[in-house]
Formats: sequence, C-alpha cells, structure tokens
Amino acid sequence: VSTQSTGIYINNNSDAMKLVAQLNPAQKADEDVQFAVKVFNAWSTGNYYQFFKLYLAAPKMSGYLMDSYVQRERNKSMKILLKSYKPTISVQRIADLLGYPDTETAIVYLDDLKVVYAKPHKIKLDCKLTLAAVDL
Repeated sequence: VSTQSTGIYINNNSDAMKLVAQLNPAQKADEDVQFAVKVFNAWSTGNYYQFFKLYLAAPKMSGYLMDSYVQRERNKSMKILLKSYKPTISVQRIADLLGYPDTETAIVYLDDLKVVYAKPHKIKLDCKLTLAAVDL
C-alpha cells in the first residue's frame, strides 16, 4: 500500500501497523491515508469483496497504484471462489466479487484463464473442471 501524500511504502503487516500508530491527527484525517488504510485492512484480512469494492471506488490516482497488484489478488480470490462455490458459479457473481464493472469484462479475464464453462453461453463456470484445468 502506498500513499502519495506521505510517501509511505508498506512491506509487511507489522510495518503497516507501526506506521498507522505513528500517524499524527492531520495525517490520519487525510483522505488518501484513510483510503490506503482501508485497502490494507481489506487485503490483510482477506476480505476480497471489500478490497475490490475499494478498487472500483478508488479516489484520485489510487486505482492506478492498485493496478500493479490487483490481478494477483483476483487470481487468489478466483481460486477461493472455485473451491467455495462448487459445483458452479455464475459469471455475474464472479464479476461482482472480483470487482469487474460488468460481465463482459469478467469474461475476458475468465477466457484468458481458460476456464471451463458449465454451459456454452458463458453464464456459469464448472468449478471442479476449472480448478483442474487452470493454474492459479
């Protein structure tokens, strides 16, 4: 996580917690710092739904900073979804959970992964076959 206003770069969870504790009231009130802390909290707790929700609503240039690692987090989340939603999961649900603006964009991601669709209309994924076929 990084914020332009403070020049902060976080390498691990304990560094982040120490850093947040050291922020003065003006820094804590800064909108960019608050956003970075929310993103970090969502990421560090594995709350992927909140992480991608924040990504879609990222203020200023924050979304561009997040672009560098959002794909990695999508892949991790996708693996969890495939294990959790057996036998199938809808493309719409994947789009919602992984922070895609629409199903068409999610389908581009899914096609790149070479997922196995349960039906030829690209409405649902076969979770078991996709887990076996895709290296996430």
